[in-house]
Amino acid sequence: MNKILVIRYGTIGDTIFASAFYRELRNALPNAQIDILADTITASIMQNNPNINNMIPIQGKFKNFFKYIKLFKNYDTVFFLKNDNFFSKISFLARVKNRIGFDVKRNFALTTKIPYNNDKHEIDFYLDLLKSVNIPVNDINTEIFFNKNLLSQMKEYLPNTNKKRVLIQAFSRFSQKNWITDYWVETINYLKNTLSYEVILAGGNGDKENYNLILEKLETKDNIINLCGKLSIPESMCLINYVDLFIGIDSGLIHAAAALNKPSILLNGPTSLIRWTPRNNKCIVLSEHFECSPCCFASSKHKYCKGTESKCMRAIKPQNVIEKINTIITKWQCQA
Repeated sequence: MNKILVIRYGTIGDTIFASAFYRELRNALPNAQIDILADTITASIMQNNPNINNMIPIQGKFKNFFKYIKLFKNYDTVFFLKNDNFFSKISFLARVKNRIGFDVKRNFALTTKIPYNNDKHEIDFYLDLLKSVNIPVNDINTEIFFNKNLLSQMKEYLPNTNKKRVLIQAFSRFSQKNWITDYWVETINYLKNTLSYEVILAGGNGDKENYNLILEKLETKDNIINLCGKLSIPESMCLINYVDLFIGIDSGLIHAAAALNKPSILLNGPTSLIRWTPRNNKCIVLSEHFECSPCCFASSKHKYCKGTESKCMRAIKPQNVIEKINTIITKWQCQA
């Protein structure tokens, strides 16, 4: 394997999980060319990863059919970390020697297939692809890299105080993953009023209305830094370097916090604990199991709760979170 193309685009969490794959592949093949077929999200997160040579932007698939065949002919190996029938067929038509991926329906074009189901962590599936072609795996940890300019720029968003900081990502585009607004209010009041933490709010433009509901109910607005809608994904991730604690629902930034070895609390509801929780001993996962859990798989027998609220998220109480905050303070010395 000298010229390798990796297919992995899509969600923030899965993109971060793949960083373990890139590192182990690079360690085994230090002189290989390792390129990624990437969308905008993947490229923004992985742009400073030293284990990757080039990121090739994904453009319209079918209108660039012959362009992709020509591109794939430059490689002797393609790893499919994402199931994609279009690109697996392209790799077949381009006669790529090694076509390695998951054994899923209609994926006939691969030369090496491994099982893919709901029984293990997503990182393990990625690393199993390496093992299937006798590439050794020694480390399962994820990682993120930032350039010095971005690290310096992010300091400007934070006041020059000696207070401890917590970064909160309270909302997901999947409303069933969200925690209860009043629960966030109680927890944030405790963080800033009792513990004297600076509370930083992170999220996209679509989260502004939900954050405003929280802000309206807080006892005071002091010690709040509202950066909702003001940061890009890499900027939000970079900001984690400058906080002492991260608290969030199942979304991209919790995986960034784990990759940066930051003490964190995950409020987990409909998501599988086996497949997608962060792998880091500084991440405490709060989750209440119901017979319908998890319900996030396309193949799940259970459906999301109706409306905008999940009963598994309501079952996690503010006092549960406050207890874990104090556990982290005691264990990792995050007190103000």
